[in-house]
Formats: sequence, structure tokens, C-alpha cells
Amino acid sequence: MTALVQAVGLTKHFEVESGGWLSRGGTVLRAVDGVDLSVEAGETLGLVGESGCGKSTLGRLLIRLMPSTAGDILFDGRNITALGAKALRPVRRSMQIVFQDPFGALNPRMSVEDIIMEPLLIHGTRAAAARSAVGEMLDKVGLPRAAAERFPHEFSGGQRQRIGIARALVLHPKFVVCDEPVSALDVSVQAQIVNLLTDLQAELGLTYLFIAHDLGVVKHISTRVAVMYLGKVVEIAEKRDLYARPLHPYTQALLKSVPITHPSQRKRGAERKPPLSGDIPSAIAPPSGCRFHTRCPHVMPVCSQQEPAMRPGGAAHAVACHLIEPTPG
Repeated sequence: MTALVQAVGLTKHFEVESGGWLSRGGTVLRAVDGVDLSVEAGETLGLVGESGCGKSTLGRLLIRLMPSTAGDILFDGRNITALGAKALRPVRRSMQIVFQDPFGALNPRMSVEDIIMEPLLIHGTRAAAARSAVGEMLDKVGLPRAAAERFPHEFSGGQRQRIGIARALVLHPKFVVCDEPVSALDVSVQAQIVNLLTDLQAELGLTYLFIAHDLGVVKHISTRVAVMYLGKVVEIAEKRDLYARPLHPYTQALLKSVPITHPSQRKRGAERKPPLSGDIPSAIAPPSGCRFHTRCPHVMPVCSQQEPAMRPGGAAHAVACHLIEPTPG
């Protein structure tokens, strides 16, 4: 497989005020802090971690919805990090996003047809061709063509998310960031949207970065999974390997906190441990060394002194942890 999207040392720091509105000084929030990551063409890379760890920021950086502080972004072999608006415009056709909130992501004053047409018109498609494309996309996402004349408030949450997906895919992108696209939906609807995304990927040859905090959903849709903690990727592996053999204590804790719902497993006493103790530290003042050491049950002196480098933990499996002895890939 070939990398479609690559992040090399990608960093995003935000200046935040400190000491109240009279303060002239500022501090830095390290939302994404030196991430190396690749998304292979045709795969779904799941990106998981607790709220506030930098997942959504990383996704937006990869498609240049916000400028990076440092590092490089390569798309289809081309460095797009410093491209200006004019040079970036044709690249944007190939990079789209499905947002988390299907209620807030759609303009309530625009019809469904206008919402889905808008990206096409921005990129120079003639109105007649754009209207035809709207009908085709509504077919693909499982909505009737008559929906084009209606407005977002007339639809359920799952239907609105289908409209958002249609808008993202109408330009026929190569790469789509799915930013927690099912977290605001009912459980029964979540499965429908995940299945729709899977079907569309197979039909259209899409590549996904699927951001989520629900590890069950990620397990269903992903090819590989990357685990992020406080601005850093701490583990990445093929889906089956990561779920069967998590190496980083943070990954292990996340998987152990997933509730078991099947009654037969509960009867056998196969219950999950409680979620991680303590809160995620502030990204303004992250812990020294390994950022997880303040919550890690296996902490050693070196953990607070030295940041662990990514090292192989098996074939196509990498982890940043002092506990792990390097394993040939």
C-alpha cells in the first residue's frame, strides 16, 4: 500500500491568554505535538483517545482547515503544508470532512439541494451538472431525490448526517476525515451510518481517517488504529493486533474500560475494569517524559525523565513506551 496522507512532525500550538484579560503574556496549548502518521490509500485509519487529546485538531490539520505550527503534510506525495489559497484550492477537491454534529453542520436556511451543490459551484461546476450530481449523491446515501427540496430541520439526525456525507462526497474526494460522525446519533442509527460509510468506501475507493472515542465503532470500521494521548500518538497497529495485543498501558486501559453488554459474559464475571483514574493533564503544561506517566499503573523513574520514542512492537505495530522491548517488525 502507498501512503496517501502523511504527517511528519506535525505540530499545532495555540496561544492562550493567562492571568485574565489584563494580562499581556500568553501561554501555549500543545494540541498536537510532533505527530508522525500516515494514512494508506484505500484504508480506514481509526484515531482514538479521550476527549481533549487532539484528535479533531489533527484531522483538521491534515486537510489544511487550520494552519500548522510546525511539521509537514504530504498529500498524494506532494507537500501541501505551505500552499497558498490559490494553489491549495484544486487540492481541496480531494480532501473533505464529515463533521460530528449533523444538526450544526448544515445551514438551516439552505435547501438540501443547495447544501450539496455548494461545493460543486465553488469549484466551477455548472448549475445543471451540479443539480444532476445532487440527485446521484442522494441515491448513494439512501435518501429520496425529493429530499433535495426540503430543509435540514425536516430530517432526523441520521438523515442529516447522510446529507452531510453527500456534501462531503459530491466532489469525489480521495481522502475523507470522519470527525466522530456517529457520536451524536442514537445507537441504532450509528450502525446504519457506519455501514453506509463502509459501502461508499468500497464503491468510490475512498480513504478515511475515522476519529472516534467509541472503540467498538472503531473496531467495526477500521483497517488500522492509532491511539492518541495528549497531543501524541502512542500506539499504532493493525486493528486485529491492537485489539488482541495492546502494548501501551493507555491502550490497555481504554480497551478495559469498554463496557460488556452481553449477558452471558456478565454471568461468567467477564466485566470490564472502571475507566482510567484521574483526568487527562492539561495540554498547557503536559507532564515531562512520557505524558501518560501520571496515570500509568506501571510507571518507572525513567518515565518522568525521558520521552519514549516510537519503537516496533511487532509486524506493523509501533508503540511509544519504556516498558516495551523493541521487537523486530
